[in-house]
Amino acid sequence: MASLQPLLDASNTVAIGDAGAVADAAERILGECFGSGSFDDALLRASFALVDRLFAGEHPGYLGCDMPYHDLRHSLDTALVMTRLVAGYQSAHGASSDALTPEYGLLGVLLALLHDSGFIRRDSEAALCGPQLMAEHESRSVEFARSYLQTTSLAHCATLAPLILATRLASDLDALFDEHPGPAVTLGRMLGSADLVSQMADPCYLERCYYHLYPELVLAGKDRLRAADGNEQLLYRDALDLLRHTPRFYEGVVRQRLDRDFGRMSRYLDVHFAGDDPYAAAIRRNLDRSVRIVADAGLGLLQAEPITTTRNLAAIYHAPPPRPPAAR
Repeated sequence: MASLQPLLDASNTVAIGDAGAVADAAERILGECFGSGSFDDALLRASFALVDRLFAGEHPGYLGCDMPYHDLRHSLDTALVMTRLVAGYQSAHGASSDALTPEYGLLGVLLALLHDSGFIRRDSEAALCGPQLMAEHESRSVEFARSYLQTTSLAHCATLAPLILATRLASDLDALFDEHPGPAVTLGRMLGSADLVSQMADPCYLERCYYHLYPELVLAGKDRLRAADGNEQLLYRDALDLLRHTPRFYEGVVRQRLDRDFGRMSRYLDVHFAGDDPYAAAIRRNLDRSVRIVADAGLGLLQAEPITTTRNLAAIYHAPPPRPPAAR
């Protein structure tokens, strides 16, 4: 059974399992950033309510989220990180020509909120499970976001929905960003940063990888590589092996992405928090703990299965608890 710790963000101030609570925080932060009444706060709240219904299986034409890692909690957390990045960026650039408009600030939060909507299956896709959509979920998210934005006061910004592709690790970012003006590129870099930071700073990140991400990767076939000759190379032997790769993944992929490809946009979290970024501190703790967990074969350090906002998970999503190393 999942543990009962509260679903709080890295700063321990916002309930990231609650769409209303994150909407409240986002509205407050954007209001302080741009001024009350400067953006469509009704659209902000309606969008959070929409995503809440979408993941719960209450949006017409769609089934509920069936995934434990890419759940509502992750989308809400990413939107919260994006809101704080926007606020930090504005604090640093508010008096310059590089500043974002309130409209762009709101757009960035909505794209972050919708960035994994492509994992939600349509009614006609009941025979599939969400992880089977992993390879195409970003492009599906773009289409969902574009269609949704076209019905809102941000309809003229619907062409910027492809910025969601910045969250795809395999995206050619130069090609993606070359198609958009400077402020949109800033949003794209923030969006990619928010997706990575929200995951790696999650207080339960390692447990979520072990219990939730690993089975998603297996179901998606992403735990192995298939060569042109048909032979397969296993990337992760088991859930603990996924944790073993965490420091290397951070240094070789995440850090390169955040610092080089996204222009160190994550530094604006430090600005927002006045030099005391809880996300950076949480990532450091997770990396340190991953090394200790692997060295200890997971015993005594890996906590119980964490809460997911997804209901009624199938048994396939539950990784077995770590076992002691075999006696020599």
